Amino acid sequence: MAERAATSTRRCTVNPLIGREIEGDEVLPASVKKKVLVAGSGPGGLYAAYTAARRGHQVILCEKESEVGGILKSEQALPFKHEMYELAGTYKLLAEKAGVEIRLNAEVTKEYAEKEHADALIIAVGSMPLVPPIPGLDGENVVIVNNYYLEKDKVGEDVVVFGGGLAGCECAIHLGMEGKNVHLVEMRDVLAPDANVRHRPLLLKEIEKYVTVHTGYKGLEVTKEGILCEDKDGQKVLVPGRSVICALGQRSRTDVTEELLDAAPFVRIIGDAAKVSSITNAVYWGYHAALDI
Repeated sequence: MAERAATSTRRCTVNPLIGREIEGDEVLPASVKKKVLVAGSGPGGLYAAYTAARRGHQVILCEKESEVGGILKSEQALPFKHEMYELAGTYKLLAEKAGVEIRLNAEVTKEYAEKEHADALIIAVGSMPLVPPIPGLDGENVVIVNNYYLEKDKVGEDVVVFGGGLAGCECAIHLGMEGKNVHLVEMRDVLAPDANVRHRPLLLKEIEKYVTVHTGYKGLEVTKEGILCEDKDGQKVLVPGRSVICALGQRSRTDVTEELLDAAPFVRIIGDAAKVSSITNAVYWGYHAALDI
């Protein structure tokens, strides 16, 4: 499915038909009504459930937490990304109106899926933060970027953002806009290579305004005073900041997906659960997974 989604030059997170009109893809009633179980309520899972319900299937969407949205929930703390957080609410409303049954605080295990006797299972359990075994990274002064919206009161005036991908850069800009003294540590020589090609130049301009950047720095240890790093010349350097935001990327929840692979006659893995990618890709893959049932 990833290859199909990658063929378009114009993409839209909200409407997967944008850029695919020539293919004639549209949501048609299914020839046989099936019971569809969706595990995970991130953008991909929500859109998959919505699309499957529009085709006439009986759809149950399960979310192990008390609120839908997946990784979109973390966007609510950034004012310039709040509309992305609101997108989850829009998708939830669309799914409910289409007839999707949404179960919160319901984790899909193999036993759960088999008990439901679903004809199809869409695995959209997303990803989890990468937290390598760097000394001090589990300290009280460290906040995982995904949890910033829950723990922003822990972040003081002097901050080091550890990781210069899109999530780290956006968080660093937000903190800088709040007037905090922000340093950003990135092992690579470039920032936000995962950003949209059109948006990245604008992002980098904001970084220049609000953030002190340290590229080519390898983080060795997190201390109460900041992050001890090694520069390109092998020299030890302390990047100061009493608060640390860990933004070192995401990894797929392979433990969950492997358990569920044989839990239904038709199984499809989408979004970050298949490969850590963009919200747009998750929506596209969810849409086409539902069309294939």
